[in-house]
Amino acid sequence: MSRTAPQKQSAASETPVQRRRKVRLIPNAITLAVGQNLRHFREQSGMTQLELAMSAEVERTRVSKLELGRVNASVLTLATICHVLDITLADLFGGIRLAHPPTTEGGTLRRANQAVLDKKPAAKRAKVTQKAAAK
Repeated sequence: MSRTAPQKQSAASETPVQRRRKVRLIPNAITLAVGQNLRHFREQSGMTQLELAMSAEVERTRVSKLELGRVNASVLTLATICHVLDITLADLFGGIRLAHPPTTEGGTLRRANQAVLDKKPAAKRAKVTQKAAAK
């Protein structure tokens, strides 16, 4: 008797239920714009990504990903980077006139595990107010 190892399914033959895909929500217009501004100020100051990373106490790859718009940095990380570059957060966000609407108003998810409301909150509040008025 010969035994053969069970055949693995290829990734292409897997159904969406079998295979979890990582949802890529960034880069988006906002992260790209912040990244371009960050690169501009870093180059203006004459620093390399490594020098900025060492001074701001972040990984060099993090600086690269920020400049490419591939990560959504915390405000504290951006504030530390701004301090090192001797600029303000307002300088970093200067010229960016973008906004991100909530999903209830047609916006996209900000992250893969974001909670989403099924209905607009205003509609729910109106029903509660009507019930209270009826009592």
